[in-house]
Amino acid sequence: MRLFGDLGITALHKWSSMVVTDPAFANAGKTRGLQIWRINAFKAEHVPREQYGNFYEGDSYIVLNTKNDNAYDVHFWLGSKTTQDEFGTAAIKTVELDQLLGGLPVQYREVQNHESALFFSYFKQGLKYLEGGHASGFNHVVSKNDNIDPMLFQCKGKRNVRCTQVKLIKESLNLGDVFILDLGHDIYVWMPPESGRLERMKGVIMAESIRDQERGGRPTIHVLDHEWNTDATFWKHFGGKSSIQWIKSPYGGGSDDNYWLDKSADITLYLCSDAGGPLQVRAISAGQQDVKSLDTNDAFILDAGPGGLYVWIGKKCNQKERSKAMEFASQYLETNKRPNWTQVTRVLEGAEPAAFTQWFGNWNDNKKPVQYVPKLFQVSNESGKISVEEIVDFYQQDLDGDDVMILDALNIIYVWVGTGANKEEKAHAKQTAEKFLKATSAKRHKTTTIDVIYQGEETPTFKKFFPEWDDKLFKQRRDYKTMRKILFT
Repeated sequence: MRLFGDLGITALHKWSSMVVTDPAFANAGKTRGLQIWRINAFKAEHVPREQYGNFYEGDSYIVLNTKNDNAYDVHFWLGSKTTQDEFGTAAIKTVELDQLLGGLPVQYREVQNHESALFFSYFKQGLKYLEGGHASGFNHVVSKNDNIDPMLFQCKGKRNVRCTQVKLIKESLNLGDVFILDLGHDIYVWMPPESGRLERMKGVIMAESIRDQERGGRPTIHVLDHEWNTDATFWKHFGGKSSIQWIKSPYGGGSDDNYWLDKSADITLYLCSDAGGPLQVRAISAGQQDVKSLDTNDAFILDAGPGGLYVWIGKKCNQKERSKAMEFASQYLETNKRPNWTQVTRVLEGAEPAAFTQWFGNWNDNKKPVQYVPKLFQVSNESGKISVEEIVDFYQQDLDGDDVMILDALNIIYVWVGTGANKEEKAHAKQTAEKFLKATSAKRHKTTTIDVIYQGEETPTFKKFFPEWDDKLFKQRRDYKTMRKILFT
C-alpha cells in the first residue's frame, strides 16, 4: 500500500490547489482528549462525538489525541475498503495537521483489523466497523425515531474486541462469537454457549454505547444468553428457530486475533535518502541497536519485525524529509513485501516514545533518559494456544479474573493469576512469564525477577502501578451477568 506514490492525478491536483491547512483543523490540539475527522471529497470533516469508535470500512480517518501542551499522537486510520484517493488524502491531511502542531506529534498508521493497542485504548467500548463509506454513497443514518434497516455485528477478540458489520443472514452466525442485532428501537446481544466471556461483556458494552451515545438512551437492550436459542423475535430475522441447526460450529468465525509479542526476530536499522532521485534505503546494523547509529541530519527506518516499523526523523532534517516519512515507510513495505497492515510509527528526535527507544540497548547512555512505562498484558490459553494482548492505559478493572495477566515493570515481571484462570494457566504461569521475558528486547537488570501474585493477595508494590486501587473490587465476581444487572436494571 503506497501512501503517496499511488495517490492518483486527481488527489495530487487537489492538494496542490488547496490551502495549506484544512479549515476543519482550526481547533486541533487546543484541548486535551480526542478529536476525529473523516475524509470526504479530499477534505476533512469533524466526526460527531457520539460517533467516536464507529468507522466506515470504505473510508479513512484522522484521530488526534492531545495529551498536554506540545504532546500529541496522530493516527490515520485506513478502512479495508477505502479508496486510493481517500487514504492518500488522509496521509496528506496528516502532514497538514502535523505542520499545524509544529511537527511535534508522533504519527501512527492504523489499518482496519490491525490497530495498535494504543489506538484501542481510546475506545473502551471497542471498535465498530460499518459497511459503506462516502465513495460508495452508502452511509448509515439513524432517524430521530430510530427507524433503521436492521444491522448485524459480529464481536470478535479476546481483549481488544472488534464489532464488524456482517450480512444479516443465518450463515453469518456461529456458536463461538457474540453478535449484536440492531433493530433501532431494540438491540439484541446474542451470546451462544461457546462465546468468550470478554466478548460477551464487550457486546453488552457496545450495545450500551449504541443505545446511549448514538440513540440518546431510547432503545431497549435484550441480552440473550440462556435464551440464545429460544427468542422468537431474534430468530425471525434469520428464518425462524429452525435455522439453529444450520449455525456454524464455534470455530466457524475463525480464530480470535492473537497479539503474542514475539519480538525475537532480527531488528534492522536502515538509512533513508532520496537526494537526487528515487528513495535509497541502506542497511546500517542488525540485532540490538546502538543509539550512536542515529544521525540528526538524516532519516532512518527501524524494522522491528513483528514489533512494527518506525521512521526516525533527525532534528536537522528539512521539512520535505519530515513530510515524506510515511512515504519512506510505504515504499519500504512494498519493496520488502511486508504486509500492508504493518504498524508504522513516525517519531522525531528528542520526542521518541518508549516503544521506539526499547530497541536500543544503550539509549540512556547517550540520550536523555526515557522513563520506562510499565506494560500490562493479558495471557490466555483458552483455545489451547497461548495468546497475549497488550492493554494500554490500564486500570485495576483491566485485571481479568478468568485469566493470567503479566505486568512488565522492567526489572520485575509480575504474574497476576485470576481466581477463574484454568488449571493449565495456573500451573504454567511462571513458565509463561519466562517465555515472555525471553521474547522481549527491553534492556533489563541481570537479576530481573518474576513474582507470582494471586487475585486478592496483591502486594502494596504491585498495587502502586494502578491508579486508585480498590481492595473491595475483587470481593465480587464481575462477570457479564453482573454487568448486565448494572447496565439494565
